Amino acid sequence: MRDHLTKAVGLHVADEVWETIDRHLFADVSGRRHGPPRVGSWWDFTRIPGRARSHTKATQTWETYRLVGTLDGHLAAHRHPLLPGGVHTAHQAADQPAGTSILAQPARLRPPARPVSKSWWDHTGALAVVFTGLPAGDLVFPVRLPSGAGQWAHLAHFLADRSIWHKIDLVRVGDRKAPGGWRYYAHLLIHRGGYQSPATRDRRSVIPAGRRAGVDANVSNLSVASFPAAQPEHLAVEQIVCTDAQQKAAARAAQRTRARQKALDRSRRNTNTDQYDPSVRQQKRAQRRAAKALPARQITNPGGARHARADGVPLRAYRHDELSQRYQRTRCDHAADARRDSQAKQARAAQVAARIVAAHGNTITVEDCRISTWARLWGKRIALFSPGMLVTALQTECEASGGQFYRAGTHATAMSQHCLCGARVPKALAQRIHDCSRCGLHAARDTVSAALAACVEFADPDDPRTARVDYRLAHALRDGLASQQEWEGSVNRHQPPPSPDGGSARTGSHQPVAPAEQAAPGPPPNRPRPKRGRRGTSRKQPAPKLIGAA
Repeated sequence: MRDHLTKAVGLHVADEVWETIDRHLFADVSGRRHGPPRVGSWWDFTRIPGRARSHTKATQTWETYRLVGTLDGHLAAHRHPLLPGGVHTAHQAADQPAGTSILAQPARLRPPARPVSKSWWDHTGALAVVFTGLPAGDLVFPVRLPSGAGQWAHLAHFLADRSIWHKIDLVRVGDRKAPGGWRYYAHLLIHRGGYQSPATRDRRSVIPAGRRAGVDANVSNLSVASFPAAQPEHLAVEQIVCTDAQQKAAARAAQRTRARQKALDRSRRNTNTDQYDPSVRQQKRAQRRAAKALPARQITNPGGARHARADGVPLRAYRHDELSQRYQRTRCDHAADARRDSQAKQARAAQVAARIVAAHGNTITVEDCRISTWARLWGKRIALFSPGMLVTALQTECEASGGQFYRAGTHATAMSQHCLCGARVPKALAQRIHDCSRCGLHAARDTVSAALAACVEFADPDDPRTARVDYRLAHALRDGLASQQEWEGSVNRHQPPPSPDGGSARTGSHQPVAPAEQAAPGPPPNRPRPKRGRRGTSRKQPAPKLIGAA
């Protein structure tokens, strides 16, 4: 591909650059803009865009990369010998039970031959990605498909109908085990919605209707409160936290990451010894040897700082360093593990979002806040729990199931600082228990915020600033909490909750919080903080007389 470049590919890459600049200069429908584009390295260039197929012209037009062939032709070309004889189409193959082998593709696929008519539009055999218009002829990539029956319903959704094929992008992913160090994919964009499995359709068909749900996303937990619109007293509360197994797995992954980073740093230092100073220990050892008139030893692994200018900029850029093959292999393995962990985390977030929507409905309201700003104080906790990924998965699940996902502005609602009765209850960030002195509501702070989020009304659903809390509905929720023994009334109205001094405001909400029906020991959380300044004797009082003082 480095030796074959067409004018169309250059124009498509230029279009992608303009799209990036356009997203930076002009805001999108939500009013946000992307960051400025930066010039990356060759290693960051992982996608070559293709031009979309024309669906309006009388003559078939599809520039650069195109997908040719049919799924039925691919099945006929690579049919498994044990496949039943009555299976001839892709839809029939999709109906086969799980565990049935559909295809028998060789280890090295050969590209299909060009049709006799010299037009790839007439090719109906095995699937292939074709790049035409090159001086040396057409470049044909054979396509490899999953062989099992479990994926054929997914393949039939995207590949059975040729009229919905729209665009092909070539994407590469670093893989040191692949020839050349890269693994290539062809990304296909179609004019149709995403695939839904039968289990997903069955789950979304029984989503409870008429429920209002509110979500309070925190650093280390996600609180959900929902109720039927006609029966606010039937309140359901749930909290999502990281399990012990997930925390242990994250700790092991972090330890493995630190070990790899140390190995990468040692390898870079060993291959670029002239760019680093020796450590303090190495310098002292060299001084002792010089004092004893011993020959100086060559330092092969300097442990000091990198040679830099007075302002801290390295004298030689890191991109000009020599890297060993082991360094490149370790870096590639680290990137593959990070990509795998990210995909697993996204899949886990999708599963949690599906479970929440199935239990609480697909009409959800959440506070409109940027979780990325929290990373400055609680970066490790956010990386472990990923509240932003969970909120995004909730929005995707609500939209896919035909529901509504609203974002409420925090300026007019202030749900974390109000009670269900409408009274304002100021709380510091370290105070995780809500205790209202007006109505006696005693519950978890996140639960109360989620319940208030479920009571939010919008003048304009697309504008978070128009959000207002319907406190008449919130009063009914308070009565529902009383029926669930969440509201303890006069019995535990003055029960002292945990002390705000027990933890710093920078610790988030990772401390275990007692359930609302249990009495939590400690002084009240709404106690005013101690005043700053002098803690000694007040200046207004007369100073004590010191008898016999010099």
